Amino acid sequence: MPARLSRRTLLALAGASALSLTALKARAIIERPSSVFVWDGAGPFFGGFSAIELSADRTRALTISDRGFAVRVQLIRDTAGRLTAIEKLDHFTLNDRDGAPLSGQRADVEGMDQRPDGTLFLSFEGGRRSRVMHYPQERGRARLLPRHADWRNLPANGALEALAIDRNGTLFTIPENTRDGTFPIYRSDGGDWSIAGRLSNREGFEPVGADFGPDGNLYLLERKFRLAFFATRISRIRPADLSNPQTLVETSYGVLDNHEGISVTRDAAGQIWATTISDDNQNRFQRTEVAEFPLD
Repeated sequence: MPARLSRRTLLALAGASALSLTALKARAIIERPSSVFVWDGAGPFFGGFSAIELSADRTRALTISDRGFAVRVQLIRDTAGRLTAIEKLDHFTLNDRDGAPLSGQRADVEGMDQRPDGTLFLSFEGGRRSRVMHYPQERGRARLLPRHADWRNLPANGALEALAIDRNGTLFTIPENTRDGTFPIYRSDGGDWSIAGRLSNREGFEPVGADFGPDGNLYLLERKFRLAFFATRISRIRPADLSNPQTLVETSYGVLDNHEGISVTRDAAGQIWATTISDDNQNRFQRTEVAEFPLD
């Protein structure tokens, strides 16, 4: 004869089940992209892509290389919306303040965002060269924005990696290197920069890209690596609580290459997507990948 369970025992079991479901829900994180397209190319205007910006209809993209040039492409999709091909439309070299092409260490672009009117903003790393540049015309002269005092002490390979513009035109940039154990989020409305929030160092992931989605939230792309393998994470940050990211995507080492650029869009069915691109570091053992994740 089976043992009878008391009311207290039943309540305890129900409570434990509820806690288990809550824990499972909290761990419902995307671990792999829905698609990965390997973009093969060659020549002086290919590779090293550290930023990407998709058009609102998700059919075109602007990619920026950390070697100081831009490539505009057509995104070819199948009937299910999966990326099946990338066709190059044109390319151009980015200019410095004097109108001369960026070159050498001054060409190390890491973050990019573009307003609907075509105005382009880029963030650069490189120690004392760390800066944010404004391009009223993407093929024209650059205008240097004010610098925050912190940026003079950023390391050459750990400075301003992520750049994003919200719907009001406010700029945000985040360094790859911590300050006082956190990653500061710098904000500017076109003037001086202030610190709008701080991100804790979570499990060794470092910010490498950011974009505001059509829902008004900030989406942060993070990366960490071990030996020759990379792990990727995407988090959502509410504008009212910039210091509290919610992890949506986290891949294991080796699932993706070195993804550094992110663009967040919404398709015709209302689904929000994160599209990321990898920097191959001009290394024949790495690839230029474009991955897409459907976000909750």
